[in-house]
Amino acid sequence: MIASPPRAWYWRLLLAFLLLDVLLLSPEFVWAGFPPHHWVALEASLTLGVLAMLPPFRGHRALTGAVSLFAVILVLCAIGDALMQRMQGRSLNLYTDLGLLPILIELLVANLGLTLTIVGLVALGLALLTTAQALNSLLRDVHRRAVPWPVGVLLALLSAAGIARLEAVPGGSDGWADRFGQPAVGFVAFEWDRALETRRALASFGRLLENAPVDSRPLPGLANRDVIVGFIESYGVAAIERAPFAAEIRPRLDTLAQQLSDAGMSVVTGRITAATLGGQSWLNHATFLSGLPVTSQLRFELMLDSRRSTLIDDFEATGHITTAIMPGILRDWPEGRRYGYDEIRTADRMHYRGPRLGWASMPDQFTWQRVQDYALAAHDRPTFTELATLSSHAPWSPVIELIDADTPLDDGAAFERWRGVGDDYASLWQNAQAMRDNYAPAIDYALQAAGAFATAHVDAQTLLMVLGDHQAAPAIVGDNPGRDVPLHVISGDPTLLEGFRDAGFRPGMIPPGPKQAMPMADLRGLLHRLYGNAASGTRKAAAADDS
Repeated sequence: MIASPPRAWYWRLLLAFLLLDVLLLSPEFVWAGFPPHHWVALEASLTLGVLAMLPPFRGHRALTGAVSLFAVILVLCAIGDALMQRMQGRSLNLYTDLGLLPILIELLVANLGLTLTIVGLVALGLALLTTAQALNSLLRDVHRRAVPWPVGVLLALLSAAGIARLEAVPGGSDGWADRFGQPAVGFVAFEWDRALETRRALASFGRLLENAPVDSRPLPGLANRDVIVGFIESYGVAAIERAPFAAEIRPRLDTLAQQLSDAGMSVVTGRITAATLGGQSWLNHATFLSGLPVTSQLRFELMLDSRRSTLIDDFEATGHITTAIMPGILRDWPEGRRYGYDEIRTADRMHYRGPRLGWASMPDQFTWQRVQDYALAAHDRPTFTELATLSSHAPWSPVIELIDADTPLDDGAAFERWRGVGDDYASLWQNAQAMRDNYAPAIDYALQAAGAFATAHVDAQTLLMVLGDHQAAPAIVGDNPGRDVPLHVISGDPTLLEGFRDAGFRPGMIPPGPKQAMPMADLRGLLHRLYGNAASGTRKAAAADDS
């Protein structure tokens, strides 16, 4: 039998180049679409040229393996960058975002189920492993003299000349760089600079922590008042200011303002710049409570480890019982214990027996009712309550109706009519248009639920702050939405709101323009300016007595 001749060296070289070129160009797929901005990654041709020139040596397997591993890691980073661009409107930051992997896996399990998550991750792993092995085999062929060394010298020289040309003509003013580029080098350089910048930012945050108050600071102006902070999921100013969402949300806000007025309530609204965009709600909760810009998971952990005081400590020092109502927490929550709440109500401690509604463990109307049951009506002392609602969480399905106020919610039996509705919510993640269509109705329901609670339970001894935790993802509300969210402050005592008006808040439910935006990290300080001395409490108490 005559053995078949080995594959010609130029085919091996071509296959190795095409595979390596596609892998190294992957960081450009995210922001340039397919095909990428460049056609040829000069790093690919330079790598092949060097391998072809090098004589055999003991570590050649490690060298080709390292190149293959780097290429597939680059693809993983490109996938991560695509997720960040789509959901949070920013680039991947390897220095801070690696800590989010456990949270990402939890979200996948919550939305796809454990089986599909495992299947998907295994499939991705196998695809990358197979790609790495194929590339490694081709690179070893190139190195083991399958390619004539003069060809390697020529490739290396041409690649080096191309890189020098790109450095000499940045941006490719003559059009040459439209075809050739250095995407892998550019990505590594970007992440390196980002890491250095992040280290400096964390050092700056560390100095802020050192200067942050260790001890609590009471708020005597809110003594004997119930204070409630309610975060509405994904509620940003884009829902009020951008089409097509504004056509549904602005009339709802006008209606709520009238309903509050009819019930004897006063309301002012401010514009707050959140710490994040498109997700990571807990960072915005931490920013509000601490008065520090908690913009990353690393900052969050540093803040918790520092044991610096937060608004929770401030209200405890004022004499309040502090309660967290968190229906989105489905497991143990050590962060809540470190905050120091007197009471923590996670999903399993809210005694909801109704149907799960899509991603949400329970509907907002039930969550707000538990504020009344577990905080306001459960204690004879003033309370500080923080809650985070879920009905307006992506992918915004199902959208349900508000249950009539005369219908008892009990343990959630009133929601049985929607059992099974929205069970296919996980499939909506692949349908951006369906999510856009559902976004405004979901926010509308969340606002109705908050408004129904306010008209039923807020009085002159209550200060209610309802705000968005973050803007929805750019993939839903459009490019460059910013990070601003509305903050509605409601009370039956109009004198409690005077300081907010002086700080740029506007009467009613529509937030002011961007020039009036206030960083979320400034809200704790604002509360102390408005209510941090006994005189403010005396003045407001006297005003209430006069009325």
